[in-house]
Amino acid sequence: KKRTNMESNNNWSDLLEPSNLSAMVRAWLKEDIPSFDYGGFVVGDAQRSARLLAKSTGVLAGVPFFDAVFRELQCEVTWHPSVRDGTALTGPFPTELAIVRGPARSILQGERTALNTLARCSGIAARAAGFAAIARAQEW
Repeated sequence: KKRTNMESNNNWSDLLEPSNLSAMVRAWLKEDIPSFDYGGFVVGDAQRSARLLAKSTGVLAGVPFFDAVFRELQCEVTWHPSVRDGTALTGPFPTELAIVRGPARSILQGERTALNTLARCSGIAARAAGFAAIARAQEW
């Protein structure tokens, strides 16, 4: 079977320059939380964990951005061993993809930004996979 780009062994995060990625993440977080973080104040700094679940078919993409958001907030992300950028999400659903561990405040602060980037990248990847399938079907 011929391997597609999505199934390759490439580590796409190697294409991202670390200091630029950190600067982007800090800007995204500042835009999302421009002033006092009331939610973070309420939940405090107790160590907690949150599960990232896939609930429908698609293609997972944006893992380096998700990781960078939580790294900036001193959280740890542990991905399921079979999950990486480009993984086809086929079920059963819900499927646990990752666990984020860290201070409750930090998890809450990064949640929206991390999920938005993951959803955006995954949506683009799923759409591209659909177009690639159409092209293959036409032997193009």
